[in-house]
Amino acid sequence: MADEGRSAEQNRDANLSWRIAEFESRHQDESQYRRTKLPTGGMALAGRVTTELVAGVVVGAFIGWALDNWLGTTPVLMVVFFFIGSAAGMMNVWRALTGRGMAAGFVDEKSSQAHENLANEHMNRRD
Repeated sequence: MADEGRSAEQNRDANLSWRIAEFESRHQDESQYRRTKLPTGGMALAGRVTTELVAGVVVGAFIGWALDNWLGTTPVLMVVFFFIGSAAGMMNVWRALTGRGMAAGFVDEKSSQAHENLANEHMNRRD
């Protein structure tokens, strides 16, 4: 009877270990998939750069125009938001060209690489 309990417990532990390993491998695959890479074609990259610049300028100018109409001011806010939108578009182009893709905020590549290496070491030690 005690042997059956130990066997069931060992099976449950083995099943849990397998499920954890499966989850970690799936999570690692997803994190690698989330990293965006530069488009392979030159036209794709040119299209993305153009879209980022135009979208930033248009959105910034529209927000400024809407605020000017709402507040009844002269087109001062439209000019201010035009430049803010231009800066945002240039920042998005910089993020696209440096490979940061759609990452939110500033990414410290050295620390993120160190965390990945540490996680890989933990995985290798367990195996």
